[in-house]
Amino acid sequence: MQLYPLQTSFTAGEQLDLAVQPRSRFSIAIYQQQDEESLISVGGVIATGTRDVTATLIDGKYVFESSRQRKPVRFDSDWNWPTITVKPEMEELESGAYAAIAYEVGPNGEPLTDLGRRCAARLPVFAGPPESDSMALIVVRPRSPVASIAYVVPIATYHAYNSIGGGCFYGDPVYRTHPALKVSLLRPGGGLGIQIGHAEDPYDRRSPRQHFTHWDAKFIRWLSSRHFACDFYTDVDLHRGTDLDLTQYRCMLSVGHHEYWSQQMRDHVARFIAGGGNLAVFSGNTCYRPIDFGANEDPQNIREINRLGDAWPDFNESDLIGLSYGYGGGTYGVWSRFRRKWVKTGREPIGFTVQRADHWAFAGTHLEDGQTFGAEDHLVGYEADGVPTNSNGFMTLANTSRLEGWEVGGAGAMGLFKPDLGGALHQGMVFNCGTTDWPRILGDSGAGSHAIVSQITHNVIRKFSAAADQDASREISALDPFASSGWGEHCVPIDAGNA
Repeated sequence: MQLYPLQTSFTAGEQLDLAVQPRSRFSIAIYQQQDEESLISVGGVIATGTRDVTATLIDGKYVFESSRQRKPVRFDSDWNWPTITVKPEMEELESGAYAAIAYEVGPNGEPLTDLGRRCAARLPVFAGPPESDSMALIVVRPRSPVASIAYVVPIATYHAYNSIGGGCFYGDPVYRTHPALKVSLLRPGGGLGIQIGHAEDPYDRRSPRQHFTHWDAKFIRWLSSRHFACDFYTDVDLHRGTDLDLTQYRCMLSVGHHEYWSQQMRDHVARFIAGGGNLAVFSGNTCYRPIDFGANEDPQNIREINRLGDAWPDFNESDLIGLSYGYGGGTYGVWSRFRRKWVKTGREPIGFTVQRADHWAFAGTHLEDGQTFGAEDHLVGYEADGVPTNSNGFMTLANTSRLEGWEVGGAGAMGLFKPDLGGALHQGMVFNCGTTDWPRILGDSGAGSHAIVSQITHNVIRKFSAAADQDASREISALDPFASSGWGEHCVPIDAGNA
C-alpha cells in the first residue's frame, strides 16, 4: 500500500502526519538509514490522532483501518488521503533520514506480506522496488543544530521525476505521461515509492535513478560509517530559511542529483558562503533548473512545485557553484518504440584526469598529474557538469575528455570555486565533484576507484566542516583561497582496506 508525509520534514520530537491509502488495513514501522545497505528498524508507532482512519491496539501494536473510496488523483493536486498522526515508540528520533513503512495486516494484526513479517520482527529491510512502494521518506531535522554539517535532501528533484498520478516534469515513455509544469508534494513518491519511466542504471540495477536508495542512501551510509555527524533537512527547509539556519553550520552537503532549486535556495546558500560557510557538492546536474513552490505560497504549508524554465539564464548557477550541466553532458539510453523499452543504456568508461595532484583534496590518494581515475567504474555520468566557456575562476583539479555523443557534448570537471560574493574577508568555498554518480562509487566498496573517491570525499568534508581547519583556512584564504598548503597537513589517508 502507499502513503506519504504531509510535511517534507519534521523536527525531532514532533509527531508525524502521514496520509495513507484509502480502504486499507495496516500497521506502521519506522526504519532508519544508517551505515548498512538495508534500513534498520527503530520500532513501531503510537497513534495520537486520525482522520477517516480507525486505530485499534492489538497485542501492543496499532492496527489502522482507513475508510473512504479510492478515487483517481492527479500528479498536480493534493491527494487528500485519510491521515494518521503518530509518534515513534522510542523517546525521540534523532535527526536523520527514515522510512515510514505501511504493511498490510489481517483482522488480528497478523502481517499479510513478507515485508510485513520482516517489519513485525524488526528485521532489516532494503528500500528498493517493489517494497519501497509501501514506504514514505521521512526527514527528521534537529531541534537545534548539533553537528557542523547540514545535509540537504533534494525532495523537489525526487518529485520532479515522479510520475505517480499521471505526470511530472518529464515525458515518461513507460507510463505514457507528458511533461508538465506543476507537481504536488502531497502524493506518494517523494524519494521512496516513486514511479518513474527513466532508463535503468546498468551499473546499479538494485535501485532506480531519482530514488533515495540510489543517491542519498549510499552517501548517508558512507557518512555514518566514517562517523561524520550531520543534521538533516530538505530543500524545502533550505528554501524557507526558517527551520534551517545555515549560519549555524560550517558545511552544507548537496548530494547525488540535486537539480531543482528555487531562487531563495540559491540566495540562502550564497549568504552562507559569503559568511564563511562551505558548500560541498557531491552531485551532478546541480541547481540546473529553476522552480518555485507556488506563487501564493504559505511558507509553512508548501504543497507544490512549479518548473520555471529549462535552465537558469546563461547557466548562471555556475556563478554560485562553479560548474553547470550546460557545459557538461549527459547520456541516458535510447527509448525503443518498437520494443517499448530503454536500450543502449550503457556509456563509455570515462573518468577524471588529475591536473593538480599536489592539492589537499588529493592528499592520501597517491594520484599523479595526468593519471585518470574512475573510468573503469564509469564514474563520470550519467550527467556531468563542466566549466563555463568564459573563465569564472573555477580551479579545475581534474577533468574529462570531451563528452562526444552526449547531450550538450561539453566536458566534465571537478574542483574548487570561490564565488564572487562581494569580497568578504572570511568567505567560504565550494567543492564540486561534477558528476551524479559519485555516491554510487562511494557506496560500492568493490569499485576500482572506491578508495580514491572515498579519500577525496573524506578530505573535503573534514576540511570544510572542522573548526580548527576552518580557522586556519581563513588566514590563508585572505591571500590565496586555492592554496594547497594550510589544509593539506590535516588530510590523513583513510584505511584503503576499510574504505
